Amino acid sequence: MGHLYVVSHPDHRSFGAYVMRTGRLFVVACAAAASLPLGIGAIVVTAIATTLAGAIPSATLPVCAPNAPGGIAATIDRWIEQTVPTSPLVGTGRTMVSGAAGTGLDPRLLAAIALQETRLGTAGGGPAVFNPFGLGPGLVFSSWAGAIALAVGTLVTMHMAGAQTIAGISVHWAPIGAANDPGGLNANWTGGVSRAYAQLGGNPSGPVFGPASSRRASGQPRCPVTRGRTA
Repeated sequence: MGHLYVVSHPDHRSFGAYVMRTGRLFVVACAAAASLPLGIGAIVVTAIATTLAGAIPSATLPVCAPNAPGGIAATIDRWIEQTVPTSPLVGTGRTMVSGAAGTGLDPRLLAAIALQETRLGTAGGGPAVFNPFGLGPGLVFSSWAGAIALAVGTLVTMHMAGAQTIAGISVHWAPIGAANDPGGLNANWTGGVSRAYAQLGGNPSGPVFGPASSRRASGQPRCPVTRGRTA
């Protein structure tokens, strides 16, 4: 499971300026953390990544409206229902797509992480905490949408720090040898998320981020870039 410590400080400054500033802060923090022992350094980098992610204003990310039959949102919902029929996340495919819109993140990764972390919201407190991604420790949300928004921001921050693939993300999200993972469960994270992502039609060894989208001239948002089959 992931072992993240998140502190959110939202504001409404320019997203572009914020990305530049937080990107610089993250590079400095990573350099400092590199001097620490392996487990501790990884935890420090992970904590900084999620802290910065929590400050990204969610209102700056365009919402991807369509949920057409056969689309990526429907694909996510079908996979969740087939994989864990009792999952409370059935029907959240559209929220995952909307949450990732404009960032370049393939929203199928969110579902894959949720399976690995909490068996799609059926473990770790379930609907009582609305935290299917194992964010925290101890974070409680008021809705699945809140957890999805923070998970997306966390992944975007890790991507800004250089994480391109599931394996690259795991270094920050679930570092092997972390002091708060005495059972060594993080060693299974990359393999578990990769298998789920492949089931969803993604390439588990390829990048999970495409170019960040922007609004069309008509004002309609573009959906994130996706890869592989969508059905």
